[in-house]
Amino acid sequence: MVKNLMHNDSLQLFSEKLFGNVLSIENLISKKKAIKIYDNKNYGYFFEKGKDTFFLEDLPEQDKSVLDILPIVIKTKVETDYNKNVFYNITSYNSVKIPIEKRMPFKETIDNISNFKHTKPNHWLLYKIMTVVGAIDRVNYRAIAKRGFGKDCVVNNVRDLIGSVSNIYGATFAKLEYSLKHKFLILNEMGNLKADDKYNMQQFLLATGAFFNKYTKKSRATEDTLEEYDISKTSLGILYNPPMDYIEKGQEFFDIMFTKAVANRFIPFYFDGLLDEKFDAEFDVEKIVTENMDIYKNMISTLLYFKNNTIKNKYDIPDDVAFTEKTRRYERTFLKICDYISEYSTDEKQYYELVYELYDCYKKYDSILKDSLTRLR
Repeated sequence: MVKNLMHNDSLQLFSEKLFGNVLSIENLISKKKAIKIYDNKNYGYFFEKGKDTFFLEDLPEQDKSVLDILPIVIKTKVETDYNKNVFYNITSYNSVKIPIEKRMPFKETIDNISNFKHTKPNHWLLYKIMTVVGAIDRVNYRAIAKRGFGKDCVVNNVRDLIGSVSNIYGATFAKLEYSLKHKFLILNEMGNLKADDKYNMQQFLLATGAFFNKYTKKSRATEDTLEEYDISKTSLGILYNPPMDYIEKGQEFFDIMFTKAVANRFIPFYFDGLLDEKFDAEFDVEKIVTENMDIYKNMISTLLYFKNNTIKNKYDIPDDVAFTEKTRRYERTFLKICDYISEYSTDEKQYYELVYELYDCYKKYDSILKDSLTRLR
């Protein structure tokens, strides 16, 4: 494993080198618009990157969309304005589709992501696998761990590599609806929701947690949002600290904020341990990125390969890893993660060790929650 490969500074420089002049669906900020440029009416879309806004004209054919050829690299652009808004009109570009190929084993890809030392290596590994599954497949889960476990670390690594991940802190319902263009939503620390937001969030969680394929907004479409969203490939991860952290501060947490119907749609996993990595205060970021550019590219291509190709579990699920009628909704996500544990494992022995460990993480949270609620009373 290459030290500092997944350091934030390394990934930022890698992104600048590979995607610095690239626009993707991540940057889209509008529905199709009609605007005048030099007295000519143009139909297209607005994008935003950094502090700059761009306009990309749609394809002239009625049955084709410029969005289908994203991502693009901008070759030439001209600064202009419309309705007092200043932006760059993209005058030429090239499509830069990333190869969708299995360029390295799934195990190697997972091992490279957040390749940091951890006091609980198996829990760290399972969390990494689960997060990647959220980005390349469809699952709904809750991950509960102490501060310092590294919950955001993995999420941000995956986001920086393949995008379409929105890590939403201090979620409001407006923030959530704006983020629905992403296929993997992370809700981080939801305890500050207002009453209206809480009700709307509950309805959304009920829909996504039931694996519905469509979500209709509670409010009408706006300039930046749609009225109905395709969520058929949307994953939702909910991250928070152990319940006692909130109880001791008199704060709400997920399990008591919403109805049991909501909690029953998102399987909880309790992960132990802390990151145990000493990050270098200074290192040669340019050298790390330049020497390992192929590793980054191969990881992206491989993750996109798995995102576009269904895998099957090579092994069986043990009979004693079971869900009751009451917890049946949890099973779909658990089995999906097991599919990828199978892909990761070098043999049947490792597969069963990891599956049992994951099941223990699920069962452990139940006892932690019961103990916390007892103290709350």
